[in-house]
Amino acid sequence: MDKRRVLPVIGGYNFRDIGGYTSADGQKIKWGKLFRTANMAYLSQADLLYLQERNVDTIVDFRTPIEVEKEPDRVPKNVVDLNIPAMDLDRTDSTADYAQLSREYKEKNSGYLKMINNYEHLVADEFSNVAYRKFFDLLLRKKQTLAFHCTAGKDRTGVASMLFMEELGISENQIKHDYLITDRLSTKIVDGKVDYMKKKGASAEEIANIRSLWTVNIDYLQRAIDTVKSLSGDPITYLHDYIHLEDKDIDALRDKYLFEEKK
Repeated sequence: MDKRRVLPVIGGYNFRDIGGYTSADGQKIKWGKLFRTANMAYLSQADLLYLQERNVDTIVDFRTPIEVEKEPDRVPKNVVDLNIPAMDLDRTDSTADYAQLSREYKEKNSGYLKMINNYEHLVADEFSNVAYRKFFDLLLRKKQTLAFHCTAGKDRTGVASMLFMEELGISENQIKHDYLITDRLSTKIVDGKVDYMKKKGASAEEIANIRSLWTVNIDYLQRAIDTVKSLSGDPITYLHDYIHLEDKDIDALRDKYLFEEKK
């Protein structure tokens, strides 16, 4: 993995640059313009200074207001922090306590099925479409370095990354590769939560279901990709029909975020 990919943030995790991926016409996404991450509630002072040095001026928080109230972002001075919920309610159960999770996820594969449905919802639901349109409006601004996140930086953030990369003409294989990096960067966090569940006496089935909620699975992203295709046939038509981007918007985004790499 390119050493520029993962950012040295101490008080957060899954913090990375989505630059460097190659479009269908051979251009690459610019480095240092767009960062995706998990929860930003526990960033250290050193992290905040680092983000200032990286010229981050806008943060998009895809969490619900309840999640934001529970764990508000820590952001550098003079940074615009925008809460744009990508879901109408906490469908990922990130605010649920362990007792609630154990009660709700006893049936085999219930966690997996919940996440599959969430990814379809993120692409097909009008509430999510409106949120992602606001995200693209921010990306269209001329001068900006933007970080975007949800709770774990994988679902709402993952779909936002997918739509952005599809708009730039990045291949599905590269989009999936970027999505799966979350697993490598979240292992310690997920393992800690699972260990806690075990100590609380959770069954193997409950743990398997809850792990499905906390990790990425290529089936989840594939459901989002397949839903885009079933709704509109191809990603660009979907972005026209559901996100309401015009050709001029797509051209402007490509001009802003892609570059020709010198050989």
